[in-house]
Amino acid sequence: MIALAVYLVSEAGWSAVDLDLHTGPTLSGWATVGMMAGAIAIVVPYFSGPMLNFGDFARYGRSFGAVKRGNVLGLPVNFLFFLVLTVVCASATVPVFGELITDPIETVERIDAPVAILLGGVTFVTATVGINIVANFIAPAFDFSNVSPQKIGWQAGGMVAAVGSVLLTPWNWYDNADGIRFSLGILGSLIGPLFGILIAGYYVCSRQRIAVDDMYSMSPRGRYWFRNGYNPNAVIAIAAAGIPTILLTLFASVGDYGWFIGCALGFTVFVGLERVRPMIPVLDPTEPGISDGARAWCTCRSSTPTPPRR
Repeated sequence: MIALAVYLVSEAGWSAVDLDLHTGPTLSGWATVGMMAGAIAIVVPYFSGPMLNFGDFARYGRSFGAVKRGNVLGLPVNFLFFLVLTVVCASATVPVFGELITDPIETVERIDAPVAILLGGVTFVTATVGINIVANFIAPAFDFSNVSPQKIGWQAGGMVAAVGSVLLTPWNWYDNADGIRFSLGILGSLIGPLFGILIAGYYVCSRQRIAVDDMYSMSPRGRYWFRNGYNPNAVIAIAAAGIPTILLTLFASVGDYGWFIGCALGFTVFVGLERVRPMIPVLDPTEPGISDGARAWCTCRSSTPTPPRR
């Protein structure tokens, strides 16, 4: 993308690159804010899968600080840098090709150089494989494995995810801009309630206190066995939040904000059910084997002493 941006700007000249891009009427004031909010709302469901399965990635971090640095470098820094490159490339296509081209693949095809087309093709294939491994492979592979860890390993879960992704024919879902927004809206409506329930369960109901050993126990006497291994409050909250959110996405023109609505509903319903019929235990932080997230957050920076220099 850097090479493509440098090439296009060198061909057009920096003075000919106009960063004020739009294809419709010019917006101003609150209309601009609404458009930006809608764009953000579309991006959130796209990242909602990896966000929900964040533990599958953070589990390999060497330290809490390494996880935070990875988040900063991998998301806001890298994301903003890539956005700038995208806008510059799209802006330069107007003076170079005489029209606005927002598809980088089509931009590369317009370059009359076999080497550029070959390198561009390899780049986009590599980028597609990379983002799909992170966003659409690792998370479902762990999900399928966690359904029955004794029978389904991580590799087998990955194969199930890979075959299932082909059977779903995603190329038919994403064949146009409306299809992308519709698919992301439905995805956010389903994942938003799950995220809200997780946040409510950890920060509100359990007060960030977790019995780590019981989290990995299938014993009916474990603290998190609940009822036949499932928390009925969570199951009810998923249905109570997910169904109306999907209906709103389909029929009430709130598709871009489905994740936020579902997250808020899932959070509220689950907290309410836990207040009426508590299922998640509130643990004593002084008890052995209890991880207190609130206390760990405050002491994480000072917990690892700096070795003396020699």
